[in-house]
Amino acid sequence: MDEQRGYITTGNERLHYYKWGVGKKLLLAFHGYGDTAEIFMSMAHFLEAEYTILSVDLPHHGGSKWETISRLTSRDLGAIATSLMKEYNAGKISLIGYSLGGRICLAIAAQIPECIEKIVLIAPDGLKKDPYYYFFTRTWLGKKVFNNLLDRPGPYFAVMRLLKNARLVHHKRYKFAMNFLGTRESRDILLRVWPAMNEVMPEPEQLKKIIATHHLPVIIFMGQHDKIIPPAIAMKFKQDLDSVQVFVIEKGHRMIDNETARQISGSLL
Repeated sequence: MDEQRGYITTGNERLHYYKWGVGKKLLLAFHGYGDTAEIFMSMAHFLEAEYTILSVDLPHHGGSKWETISRLTSRDLGAIATSLMKEYNAGKISLIGYSLGGRICLAIAAQIPECIEKIVLIAPDGLKKDPYYYFFTRTWLGKKVFNNLLDRPGPYFAVMRLLKNARLVHHKRYKFAMNFLGTRESRDILLRVWPAMNEVMPEPEQLKKIIATHHLPVIIFMGQHDKIIPPAIAMKFKQDLDSVQVFVIEKGHRMIDNETARQISGSLL
């Protein structure tokens, strides 16, 4: 499979991407937190004849060149998608996103719904309001607590262990949190990524109205054993939306692998 690499410029920043496929349709792909654009390579094999696939590294991920103080906004994402449509002479685009990348897809859809052909979401963030994310990234007190947590995590870790041992926090949620907080390096990455992405926060009820008005085809894959973003969130979001389909598969939150690549890719064909 042919592979090319390049950069998308937005303001003074550059987002790195992989380009696969030779198809006439344009597909933009967005990975999850801590991943890179390469995560979609296994799907590209099934899609390369029909799609030109641009898989993008998000800010502070992969090969993207992003300054710490810069913010990516929903308006930026809409402008990027529109520009790529012109560059590739595409009348419409399709979107695929995993976890955090799902929130990116939803933000683009809210900006330019008339340009969207299909959306595929995999264990997506953004289907419901996250009060914790809003508190930690948008409020003065939350930012202070967040910075203190990343600088002096010991007391917070002790509380998290107590909650886990008391079964007030599922052990998979605890493991997920420790993956992103357990080392100084992982905390430094989180300190850069969260603020850079905190303005990309689509409103779920507004999204539902947009999807219904434009009858946007949205296909959502959820993991049966996902304790981070459980299937019930997608089921609730789907209510009263005829163009939304939800498929639950035997996975946890990590859903993209050689087993699922064919099934998920097939939803775009």
